[in-house]
Amino acid sequence: MKPSLEQATLVAVQRLAGAVIGAVTASLVLLVPASEHGLKLFSVLRGLEIIALILLMHGVAVRFWNYALYSAAIAAGVLILLDLPQPSNYSAEGYRVLWTLCGVGFAVVVMLLAGLFAKRGAAEQPAA
Repeated sequence: MKPSLEQATLVAVQRLAGAVIGAVTASLVLLVPASEHGLKLFSVLRGLEIIALILLMHGVAVRFWNYALYSAAIAAGVLILLDLPQPSNYSAEGYRVLWTLCGVGFAVVVMLLAGLFAKRGAAEQPAA
């Protein structure tokens, strides 16, 4: 938990921006093996695993420097690694990206509602 509601809301918005950037990045990278077959597909998949691991390492490296970039790198790496063992059509990849964004969006809505309730509670408290 962050010390104040404003700081928690800022982190949630940064997480949302990072999830959007990471989801778009993963979607673009996952278009690479679309028309590959055989040995070329095998080598492309190993390359995508390396890209995902590099993204995860960069995410750890920038964790305290920029939280939005950290979230973007982690989201992209995880979405790529989720798709590699079970390659599917574009709609399934779109659903994974959509649910990633929905989860972060729900967190932002909850933080906004918490901010409204905190303001309402502060206004209702009697002055001492």
